[in-house]
Amino acid sequence: MGKILSMTGIGVGGAEGAGLRVRVILRSVNGRFFDLQVRCPQGMQEFEPTIRDRLQKHVERGKMSANLEREDFQEATVMPTLNEELARRYLGELRRLAALGEGDPEEPGLDTVARLPGVFRAETESVDPEVVTRLVSEALEIAIREFDSTRETEGQALVDDLRGRLGRINQCLDVIEEKTAQSKTHILERLRQRVEALLSPGEIDENRLATEVVLIADRSDIIEEIVRFRSHNVQFLEAIDKGGEVGKRLGFLLQEMNREANTISSKSIDSDIIHTVVDVKEEVERIREQVQNLA
Repeated sequence: MGKILSMTGIGVGGAEGAGLRVRVILRSVNGRFFDLQVRCPQGMQEFEPTIRDRLQKHVERGKMSANLEREDFQEATVMPTLNEELARRYLGELRRLAALGEGDPEEPGLDTVARLPGVFRAETESVDPEVVTRLVSEALEIAIREFDSTRETEGQALVDDLRGRLGRINQCLDVIEEKTAQSKTHILERLRQRVEALLSPGEIDENRLATEVVLIADRSDIIEEIVRFRSHNVQFLEAIDKGGEVGKRLGFLLQEMNREANTISSKSIDSDIIHTVVDVKEEVERIREQVQNLA
């Protein structure tokens, strides 16, 4: 039996290395189309297209969000960098200053130049971009696996509920079918009583009465609708057993079920059948609400 996935799911994946921790959080709820929102922290927006492309290939329907988080859990290494241009200008100005004095000018000492502001810049050693890319990829794949797992668990719970509701619908159809078999007898008796109330005893044309009963029974015959309804139920279960992206297929079958229920109700003259159809339509509506959560 194939897997059935809910559109509702959550997945969290993390990876770390080189003093960096990366986390990806995926969430989704039901939606007719695929709608994805990706959020990346400052300095990591370059990964948005990668994340978006990966998820678009993996998910077909649902409103989804993907959040990328970054945490530097080790103190960054600070490396001094010489501002060579500024140091040369300092040296030149110091030599000019020395030339203004008496005697031979002294060459400015390196310790003097090194202490001047701006000669050395403090720069943080950045993490290798390839390492960051690898960590983001690992975290994303872990998040997707957990996301799929929660969707599968939720999907299975929905399928179990759908099977139970289809079973109740079939029980209602059994009741309707049984009552339909008794309808002709009831129609004959009710018609006979009405005719006898209008005519004198012995004036009933039994052949004409039988013909009218047949015509009324044909107009109220709902066997074909019951057969089609059962066929839709079978196709519904087959789609569930096959698995995959079944939401749209099941939605179409529910439209057909609702149409058959309406026809049965409109053609029936038995109040018990009409009341039973109301129960059927309630179950169809509950199934429709559940199917909206399936991918």
